[in-house]
Amino acid sequence: MTPYANARDQYLTQRVMGASPEQLVAMLLEGAQRFLAQAGQALDRKDYQAKGQALNRVSAIIEELAVRLNLDEGGELVENLMRLYDWWGREVVEAGSLLDRSRLDRVSRQMGDLRQTWEQAHQKRAGNAGTAGFQAGNLVG
Repeated sequence: MTPYANARDQYLTQRVMGASPEQLVAMLLEGAQRFLAQAGQALDRKDYQAKGQALNRVSAIIEELAVRLNLDEGGELVENLMRLYDWWGREVVEAGSLLDRSRLDRVSRQMGDLRQTWEQAHQKRAGNAGTAGFQAGNLVG
């Protein structure tokens, strides 16, 4: 392992360990978007092995997002997120099979929109620490 890789791993570990539940979801979505971009680039190069590897990582992240949902306390919002994650998973598999970059781009844009929402929820929660009301952290475990 290079010194740079070691420093990067330490940074990521610190970032994850200090993150709120909202920030963790945003980080997962960021990673999924990065792998979707890599899959799209691989499609352009006709590098189907790299496409498959990137899409496998996206699928793993989508599964992790679903596992993190708090099904006991989330209510309708969590049910909708579960449906969205399920659709993303199917869309990624089909787009990979059909070599359809536009579908990957659509999922990535949606992930970006949801990521912004989670980042805003974190900012609101951090700004309202100690106040009563909606807590997005209750949606993820």
